[in-house]
Amino acid sequence: MSYHEFILVVNFSSIIILVLLAMLLLIATRFRGESGYAAAIIVLPNIPVYIYNMSRMLGWHDITLFFFPIRYSANTLLMPLLWLFTRRNFDLDPRFKPVQLLHFLPAIVCVVIVLSIPMRKRMESILHEVTGDDTWIGDFNAAVITSQMIGYFVAIFIYLYRKKQYIKDNWSDAEYMQKEWIPKLMILFAALFLTVMTCYAIWPRTDAWLIQILNVMAMSFLVYNFIAHPTVPYIQGTSRMLVKDETVGFQSIPDEEQMRDICSQVKEYLETTNAFLRKDLSLSILSRETGIY
Repeated sequence: MSYHEFILVVNFSSIIILVLLAMLLLIATRFRGESGYAAAIIVLPNIPVYIYNMSRMLGWHDITLFFFPIRYSANTLLMPLLWLFTRRNFDLDPRFKPVQLLHFLPAIVCVVIVLSIPMRKRMESILHEVTGDDTWIGDFNAAVITSQMIGYFVAIFIYLYRKKQYIKDNWSDAEYMQKEWIPKLMILFAALFLTVMTCYAIWPRTDAWLIQILNVMAMSFLVYNFIAHPTVPYIQGTSRMLVKDETVGFQSIPDEEQMRDICSQVKEYLETTNAFLRKDLSLSILSRETGIY
């Protein structure tokens, strides 16, 4: 197998696997909880880059030129998405706020810069990349991603550290167990990013195959844990079993009416499915099947 064929196989396989992972995640979670964010993390920062790599290596210049500006912006989305994913899983009020769009400003800047490059220069850059070296736009993009990696991972781990004691004091053991895999996921991503950036510094064209292999590993871990630890953040318009009281803010205990509704849903599920006969019945399965956190 030649090097070009190897690049093609790795990128094509990665696209298929990541699409299947995203579909599996959405179907298994029935589009509930943070599954939409998780699917976005899988697809948006990765698929356009892999298509670009494939078309570049195969000489499909029309496709490569089309994905050229997308490639240099999509890969700047991963860190903001990881940050928002972490915040939504641990904040009391996880609703998206317009100010959070500022996290995607680097992607917009990259698009504007790339679109300002004449088409002929874009083609010259693509042909130069095939030789194994990077161009100034590639170096700029790598600098943006490196800055994001350092800044966001520091922010994520500081945030998780500050939340750790609060969670232990205010969350139940069951709630904590459903979330404890997220810090592990961030550690895994940090380790993989460090590996990728080290290899990229040695040889820039490792971005055409190494990132894809490591991303598939990380995304598989994400999907497995997301399905194994189901979370349903909205019940009757509330956030993560939090009841909104306009006078006192968020409370952690549902009121009597909501408790009756929850009990009714559980009873109906058990009676209609005979799930109580299952030897593997657990709180995790009950939560996933009923849609109750």
